[in-house]
Amino acid sequence: MSGFLGVEALIVARLIASVPVPGLKVLAAPDLDGIQAASQPVPAVHVVFGGFERLEAAGGLIEVIENWFTVAVVRNSRAAAQGAAARADAGALLDAVFAALNGWTPAGYRPLVPATPPAGGYDAGFGYFPLSWRVRRLSGLPCAGAA
Repeated sequence: MSGFLGVEALIVARLIASVPVPGLKVLAAPDLDGIQAASQPVPAVHVVFGGFERLEAAGGLIEVIENWFTVAVVRNSRAAAQGAAARADAGALLDAVFAALNGWTPAGYRPLVPATPPAGGYDAGFGYFPLSWRVRRLSGLPCAGAA
């Protein structure tokens, strides 16, 4: 599916198939609903929609670039306040996620391109480390008022 949010399922499937981390859970918005922070599965990658941008296109169409975050989540309570242990655990997971998605072309889209992510964070021994992606659909959307 190449409509709004259609790439989410493709990203999830790609990560499940391509990231060789034992016990990894790949979670999208429906999976995250209602998860309590203290009981979330780790290691995990959360796939989160980050909005979209409209680009002008020719022929009465507009193009849309969707922004997505893949957030690596690890837990390591050693030195939780500083987060050093969680960062060490997250490094290999981030490398694997980046390798799986960087330049990958999902059906109906152009290749995923890395973008600058927001800062990560720590909470109760959990470390959250986002990567950011931009992906453009191959087909445009009708532009209001176009002839």
